[in-house]
Amino acid sequence: MAFLDSSLAGAVGRLARGCARHRGFLLVAWIIVLASAALYVRGAGAQYTQQVAPTGSESDRALTNVTAISPGGQLPDVETIVVRAREGTLDDRMARDRMTLLIAQVGKLPGVALVADPGGPLGPATVGVTPISADRRTAMISVVLKGTALAPDLAAVRRVQDLALAYDDPQFQVEMSGPGITAIETAGISTTPLIFALLAGLLLVIAAVRSPSGLLICLVSGAVAATLAVAATAKLAHTVVMTPFAPMVAGLLAFGICLGGAVVIVYRAQSALLRGEDGIQAAETATATSGAALAVGGLSLTVAMAVVSIVGLSGFRGIALAAAAVGTITILVVLTLLPALLGLAGTRLLGWTERRFLSVAGAGLGRRPGLRSWWATQVGRYPAQVAVVAGMLLVGLTVQASSIRLGGGDSGAEPTSTTSRRAYDLVSEGFFPGLNGPVLVAVRQAPAKARPATRSVTSADVAAALAAAPGVRNAAVMLEDTAKGLAVIRVLPQPGPRSEEASELIHQLRAEVLPAVLRDTATTADVGGPTALFDDAAAGFRGSVVALLCIVLLTVALVAFVVSRSAVLAALLGLSATLSVQAAGGVLTILFQNERFAERLGVMVSPVEPFVLVPVFVAVLGLAPGMNLVLLGRLREQNRAASDRSAGGPSGNGQDRPRERAGGRRSIIRSARDGIARGHAELGHVVLTMNMVMLLVAVAIAAQPPRTLKMMGFGLAAGVAVDALVLRVAALPAIAHLFRLSHAENASRTSRQDTYTAGRTDRPPRARRANPVTVEGIEGSVERQTVPTTPLLVGRAGDPGGNEKWNGHRTRTPGLRSGVPPRPRTPAPSDLAAQHGNGTPYFYEIRVPRDGRR
Repeated sequence: MAFLDSSLAGAVGRLARGCARHRGFLLVAWIIVLASAALYVRGAGAQYTQQVAPTGSESDRALTNVTAISPGGQLPDVETIVVRAREGTLDDRMARDRMTLLIAQVGKLPGVALVADPGGPLGPATVGVTPISADRRTAMISVVLKGTALAPDLAAVRRVQDLALAYDDPQFQVEMSGPGITAIETAGISTTPLIFALLAGLLLVIAAVRSPSGLLICLVSGAVAATLAVAATAKLAHTVVMTPFAPMVAGLLAFGICLGGAVVIVYRAQSALLRGEDGIQAAETATATSGAALAVGGLSLTVAMAVVSIVGLSGFRGIALAAAAVGTITILVVLTLLPALLGLAGTRLLGWTERRFLSVAGAGLGRRPGLRSWWATQVGRYPAQVAVVAGMLLVGLTVQASSIRLGGGDSGAEPTSTTSRRAYDLVSEGFFPGLNGPVLVAVRQAPAKARPATRSVTSADVAAALAAAPGVRNAAVMLEDTAKGLAVIRVLPQPGPRSEEASELIHQLRAEVLPAVLRDTATTADVGGPTALFDDAAAGFRGSVVALLCIVLLTVALVAFVVSRSAVLAALLGLSATLSVQAAGGVLTILFQNERFAERLGVMVSPVEPFVLVPVFVAVLGLAPGMNLVLLGRLREQNRAASDRSAGGPSGNGQDRPRERAGGRRSIIRSARDGIARGHAELGHVVLTMNMVMLLVAVAIAAQPPRTLKMMGFGLAAGVAVDALVLRVAALPAIAHLFRLSHAENASRTSRQDTYTAGRTDRPPRARRANPVTVEGIEGSVERQTVPTTPLLVGRAGDPGGNEKWNGHRTRTPGLRSGVPPRPRTPAPSDLAAQHGNGTPYFYEIRVPRDGRR
């Protein structure tokens, strides 16, 4: 509780104690809430919509005008079947008959409105060029479905896909592309990586908690939080626009935070039980320390995301509200459900062996320190070097993030295992790459009285000017409604949609070509299409990211400062959260914008879509504050414990030392460095377990075939890995060592000297001879337990046994071969009452091996 204000920590502890005591009523209430949330998710009927273009952008205006002039006021869903003759040409009789039969059968499928024969008049009208390549080997068949481009009828698309791909054979290649095919491929998730991640995550959690009850508590907490998060997202989807990624991000974020928090809290409750506390006391101790830290992290997430939503950052509003709900759910689960489950479990939270040893010995089994204690010692020994190396890595990734290219991908960047990628390659080879991503220019004729003009211009004039622009293969009027004063011009650029040349062409059309032809007219034109949409989204996203990072840094730092009163701790938490996000962006730059790495992933070099970065950034920001607070809070606890023990208590005279439980253990912590290293070794690996579980989930997402899921998975994995392996394992402990307050160290040394001097002058002679009994600590460090004992040979001078008492000095006594007494035994309760001479008990030092055997 050292990192929190004492009154706040006390309130959290009292709340946890009350929840543990009234666990029956509380668990019934949680069951009702969980059942209601599950039923709501099942019957809510929430609609999730991907924001196609930033509100108010030029591409958004173009999309609105194109929709207004389209039949039925909806963008039609046009899927494209690409056929290629592997041998000969499509004019061969066998190939022509197969293509004719394919067109006829597709036209009869339910949900199909129109099929354009490449050899008929509808073919060029739907494609914009002659749909048969110059070498007569490739053709494009346009299929218009009854759904819309933004909400395709996936069942109808699957029927067309199954029928079309059935025609593929060694002589006749058939592939498909379109918005419906892209949606199907994106939703096609392989279950094998997810199952592997689930099993590996379970093994990690089992290794951390080491008991069936502890594992069950962790899984229940994560599942409850995820269910409530999805239900909250579904509720919010009725009032704000939620992207399809929102429920997945909310559920994953809630599951990760609460699962990781449960692992840490269960571990600390187990440590409290091994010290001799009962179940309710253990629940109170764990919640008032690590649970309070997670609650503060959840509060930081809630406040930061609420501010982001209120500000209305482009692309972040809906998912930020979902993340704010996740923060609130985290607070409720950690402060109420977890204490109740811990109180219900009691000592069953421990493994069978630990329970048996605890019932017999009254204390827990020692646990070997392992690699974590060695690493914690090295960090404490060389904190500056560790901090420099970690800082250089973070700076390097941040520099990479500054050069990230935002924009949009296309089917040409997908793995070659997808049919949309193969269709993209066939069109690019048979025709030209720009045919895969046409530019749509919406032309509006304003009334002359509303906007006086010196000359007039028609949509055909605008199309002619666009066709003459460098980099344009063809431009023609596709749709026109004179009554509405609207027209749509389809521009076919030479470069592919995701290329830098295509983005430069969009900029040229907007800045030079259209202003020149529309100057002094009542006509306006807006440039839209896939490339323009992503370019506008990227432009708005750049400004939003800067604002997002500033809001998160200031909010997290402010909340941390309010509850901890430590400027250093507040700055560390805010900075670490923002660095994790920038590092995730840097890793995506390296993987997807470097040809060598992209080829190894099975994708092509492409920009990073803003809609992919939004969930990545929100998830990384949500996971960082709580776990960082848990670790830093533990380090501060041990740091303060070191100062208090050295000084004899907060006042330096031992009068204010907290009351210890009878039979409890006190750590031998000689300095703040020892305290920080012990806290790092004790809790660092448990916090790391949570990150490894989330890392496995992220890798399972990255293992999916679609490129967008690969980007999202690798972005999450990068943020989690940097947060865990760089910040929590190395940077934060090293900084804690560097910033352990020098005055605390000086006060510690002064207090130890004063205590030693006072002991030599004021302590009774026999009291100076008292030695403590030391046993191995629960986490592998040596802890001190002062227990009064009697000499091994209890007796008085002249006893019938002929043995003289051992007087604490190295002098030979009758009956002993040397001046060193034999190995002492554990004192029995009757021995504790035995006294010698003037009634002062004797003390012996007993050291217990690491494995717990005497």
